Amino acid sequence: MKQLNKSPNNELSDYCHYFRAHSFQKKKLFKKALSEIKLVSKKFLFQNLVYNKLGGIYLELNELEKSVRCFKEAERTSTSNTQELKISDVYQNLALAYLHLNQFKKSKEYFFKSLSLQEKDTASLSISYMNIANLYYAQYKDKQAIPYFEKAYSLSKKVKDFEIKFNTTLNMAVVEENRSHFKQALIYRKESEHWKDSLNNQNKVWAVADFEKKFAVAQNKSKSKYLK
Repeated sequence: MKQLNKSPNNELSDYCHYFRAHSFQKKKLFKKALSEIKLVSKKFLFQNLVYNKLGGIYLELNELEKSVRCFKEAERTSTSNTQELKISDVYQNLALAYLHLNQFKKSKEYFFKSLSLQEKDTASLSISYMNIANLYYAQYKDKQAIPYFEKAYSLSKKVKDFEIKFNTTLNMAVVEENRSHFKQALIYRKESEHWKDSLNNQNKVWAVADFEKKFAVAQNKSKSKYLK
């Protein structure tokens, strides 16, 4: 906001609006995120990022047709797995949008296109396996879904992301409950609670670190004021 108020520099303004939209989306303020991302001009260098961000916001707002159109534009403007936006992530997003639309054939097509580009990315593979499992599960194809839930869970043991660990474990708990394997389901439930606690503790640590940073900055400003 300081930069936006300070100068009419259009190039910097595009970056500012994009980052504000990203932040609002992370805070789950999706309508604010939508308003902000629409302020990014068509001259912005990373239009594929804008379309992908816009698609994600529409997906959260359950405006699924708009979401698909934006993700398709992100696909069109992304030529390869670039550092700023992997085409595999765009395919994953498109697959999710089609899944919510119950267009299972298209969803499956894009999930597997994404999967084919993720051979060395353990975290992304785990998420892909989860999504493919849910695709089959939504169609009551349990025999096809469960092996993917199991693969996702197995891979989650190799990543540090607590959210992935929590989601894969919770999925396994639900699968076992639905199969009436209640003892095993309880084990998974307890494990998922452990990862949920770890995730909450991590968020608290980040919040404390952010507070400490702001406090340090405030102290430095106070010191500089007196030094002057």
